[in-house]
Amino acid sequence: MKLERYLAAVLFLSFFLTGCSSFKVAKPTPTDDFGSPEYLDISNHNFFHEGPELPLQEIDRISLTAAPIENIFAIGESVVMVTKNGRVYANRINGKKIRGKLKLENNSEGFATLHNDRYLIFALKLAQKTLQCYDLIRGKYLWKVNAGLQGGAPLVADSSVYVISRFKHASRYSLASGRRLWKKRTDSFAHTTPGIVNDLVVFGTDEGKVKALFRKNGEAAWETELKGPIYNAPIFDGRTIYISSVGNTVTALNPENGTIEWSRMIDGGSWRTPALKDTTLIVTSSNGKIYALNTRDGAELWIHSIAAPIGTSPVIVDDLIYFGGADNFIYAVTLADGNPVWQAELRGRVRTNPVVSGDYLLVGSENKYVYVFEHAAERSQK
Repeated sequence: MKLERYLAAVLFLSFFLTGCSSFKVAKPTPTDDFGSPEYLDISNHNFFHEGPELPLQEIDRISLTAAPIENIFAIGESVVMVTKNGRVYANRINGKKIRGKLKLENNSEGFATLHNDRYLIFALKLAQKTLQCYDLIRGKYLWKVNAGLQGGAPLVADSSVYVISRFKHASRYSLASGRRLWKKRTDSFAHTTPGIVNDLVVFGTDEGKVKALFRKNGEAAWETELKGPIYNAPIFDGRTIYISSVGNTVTALNPENGTIEWSRMIDGGSWRTPALKDTTLIVTSSNGKIYALNTRDGAELWIHSIAAPIGTSPVIVDDLIYFGGADNFIYAVTLADGNPVWQAELRGRVRTNPVVSGDYLLVGSENKYVYVFEHAAERSQK
């Protein structure tokens, strides 16, 4: 009996240590940079200035314990991957070297945002501490707080973390300490990530409403009702807000008062955040169509179709657009006219957004792998 208890204790301790292991990914820095309240971070709108040249070939395949969530994160030569069974892995890209792993509280599926290539913010669906900040330089959690059950990835801006909880409230927290700065009822369920629009935080709800709150105190600024639930983040180009919905619409809003500047119907609901480069807005739909729209008036520039629902946000890399489908393929089309130029078949449905890291393109699929692609000619020279 004593031996059995001893073995049980050893197994428990081993499991605990494994589950709580840590890792360091980011390069050391002499200061703690949490950003400045005076500086407003502007999203890249799913746009990368450059990436690997076509054609691409698979050079590595990273095995996970479950499918990755919507976003994976590339930091230099490393990739950080959060899985749907509550695990976080760090691997060296194309190095087959595991840099570490974490086990999230309660094995909870969640959402994640990377800030400044250093702070990994988790928003968990089911846990006691549903909002957590992990420092990839120190290799430890900075703070954990109960922010309510989460339905979308956090937004990090102006030294703060903004979250829209599933059950009718929005909150702002200090990135440095996790201290709550304000919390406001929203009267609507939400499963979305907010966006920053000048002095406002803007987000969509399950009821199809776009709400704008003042960043300073969370007080309501305006509200606009659209058609269909909104599950993705708004995009702001400095002049206009663009937001798409499951109700088959893409809408442009005036940031001052939320009035509709133009609205366009598309074939299929839009579940993923669009991409933006200059005056071209790229939107994907559940009916397998990808649209290029002119941001000035919503005019259609081109449409490209695949024979399956599109499962990712479009990602613009220079003059190409990458996206994944429920048919297990990742695709590339040209930004200018939507002409297909490359595709690769994976072994599961593609619902994880592609990401670029230097000469690599990375994408995850539901068969529990993250795939690494590189320019074929580049590979042959190594």
